[in-house]
Amino acid sequence: MHWRLVLLALLSLPLQAATLRFVGTDFPGILHSGTPQPYGLAVDVINAVCQREQLDCRIALLPWLRAQSAVQYGQADVLIGPYRNRERARFLQFSRYPLYVDTLYWYRLANRPLAWNGDFASLAGLRLGLTRGWTLGQGYESTKQQLDVDIGDTLEQGMAKLQRHRLDLIASNERTARAVLARLGQHNVLPLLPAISQQGGFFGYGLHTQGRDEPARFEQALSRLAESGELARLSLRHGLAYPGKNTNWPDYLSQLP
Repeated sequence: MHWRLVLLALLSLPLQAATLRFVGTDFPGILHSGTPQPYGLAVDVINAVCQREQLDCRIALLPWLRAQSAVQYGQADVLIGPYRNRERARFLQFSRYPLYVDTLYWYRLANRPLAWNGDFASLAGLRLGLTRGWTLGQGYESTKQQLDVDIGDTLEQGMAKLQRHRLDLIASNERTARAVLARLGQHNVLPLLPAISQQGGFFGYGLHTQGRDEPARFEQALSRLAESGELARLSLRHGLAYPGKNTNWPDYLSQLP
C-alpha cells in the first residue's frame, strides 16, 4: 500500500484517550517522509515530549492544504509548523513557543537587479510567485488583492518560472529556498534585501481539542523544552538555529508576528 494511503488510514483509526494526531507536510529540516517513520526536528520534538508525558502521538504527512483541512475539520489534532495569521486563527490555537523560526525573502535572478523597500504596495506591477498554501504574514494578506501573484503548487515550479522570466520575484523562507536551489543546481538566484519578515513556525492545535488534557500537557512540556535550551540543542542537529535558554522570552515572542 502506498505510504500516503497508510498515513491516511492511520488518521481514521479509533483513538485511545491519550492520543494526539499530528499532521504536516515535507518541510526541509522540520519534517520529512521516511521509511519506516518520518524524521526531522518536528519528529524529535514530538517524540521527546510525548515520551515524557506518556502520550500516544501519531504523525502523518499530507499535502500542506490537506493537512490544514485535516485539523480544521477534526480529522487530526495538531498542525505541524504553520505561521500565524488571522485566517488560520479561525481554526487553530497556536502554541506559545515556535517549533522553529524562518526568515522570509523575495528571490530574484542575479542578472535582474530589482529593489523593494519592505512595503508590499511597492511591488505593484511586478509578477510575484508564491507557493500554494503558504503565507508571508499579515502585511501580505492585507495587500495581496492589489498584487499580481502567481500561485504554484511547489517552490520548484516557481523557481522554474523565475528562470524562464515568467516571474520577477518569488517568495520563500530561506530554509526551504536553500534546499530547493541546491537540489535544482541553480546558482543564479539571490535573496532580495530587506527580508520580508521573520516568522515562527508553531504547533497549531485544532479548536476541537479545546478542553482536552493531552494538548495542554503537550503545550506545557513544549514550553519547558524551549526555556531549558533543549529545543535549541535539538535544532542544531538539523542545521537550524533556535534561541537558547538565556533568551528574554517575553521580548522575543512579542516580536514574532
